[in-house]
Amino acid sequence: MAKFALQRIEAIKAKQEIDELFVDGQGQWECFKEEINKQHADYGSELIKILDYIAYATNGNSLPDTKFKDVTPEKESVKKYEFKSKHLRVYAIKKLNGKIIILGGLKTTQKADFKRFRSLKKQYLNSL
Repeated sequence: MAKFALQRIEAIKAKQEIDELFVDGQGQWECFKEEINKQHADYGSELIKILDYIAYATNGNSLPDTKFKDVTPEKESVKKYEFKSKHLRVYAIKKLNGKIIILGGLKTTQKADFKRFRSLKKQYLNSL
């Protein structure tokens, strides 16, 4: 079974707390940033935009569905969110006074990433 931990993302300045999910010692946000910087450097500006969207939304501001969307199925109790840019996606869940970034991915791998997001979310919540 995977070991989960949370760590505050200090780079995001917001009223709400923004944590990164660590799975077996690997930060999911950090892995995503490294992948973008190494394999998709042309998306670097979009990564900055995603950070801005997260900060903006977690400071109590509204964003259009094209940038930030509640993707929680009707019968689930834990809210799920998707932050979006043209090519990038970041998936998060609600926590008391904030959000936990579970996973980041590309639009081209969105279907598989969303399945992994749901799986990681479920595993993390079951570990509590």
